[in-house]
Amino acid sequence: MGPHETDDVRGRRRAAASPVTVREAAQRDAVSVAALLGELGYPSSSEQAAERLERIAVDPSSWVIVAEVDSELAGLGALHVQNLVERDEPGCQVAGLVVGERFRRRGIGELLMQALEDEARRRGGKVMVLNTAHRRADAHAFYEALGYEHTGRRYAKELT
Repeated sequence: MGPHETDDVRGRRRAAASPVTVREAAQRDAVSVAALLGELGYPSSSEQAAERLERIAVDPSSWVIVAEVDSELAGLGALHVQNLVERDEPGCQVAGLVVGERFRRRGIGELLMQALEDEARRRGGKVMVLNTAHRRADAHAFYEALGYEHTGRRYAKELT
């Protein structure tokens, strides 16, 4: 492998891109966070994203990070940690993960997941769970390549 190549999660070689910085999300990221959430299928205004980031910033059970490439937000990851009745250690959940379409297949999703897993371990977590829609076969392959197993179903109900 040459100095300008890296391996992705599936073992394929690709040209190394600009350096990626992973950092905690900030209020100034709201416009880009809204755009990324839209790509994930959750249309949000920049005002909504700003309010959510503000709530999360004061919630010790949640953590949102972003990946930056050349001063542009390329991806977003979120972790939620909670006490569980069925386990001694905290429950850790990937509460969101998205990489902007034009930044995909560069290892950014892997970097975000590694950061989320590291933080979950730091907080005492032993297992990480996540949800992904049935239609997202590419996401399923990505998570499985990272060692995640399909273990069940998720149900949802709108509370009105």
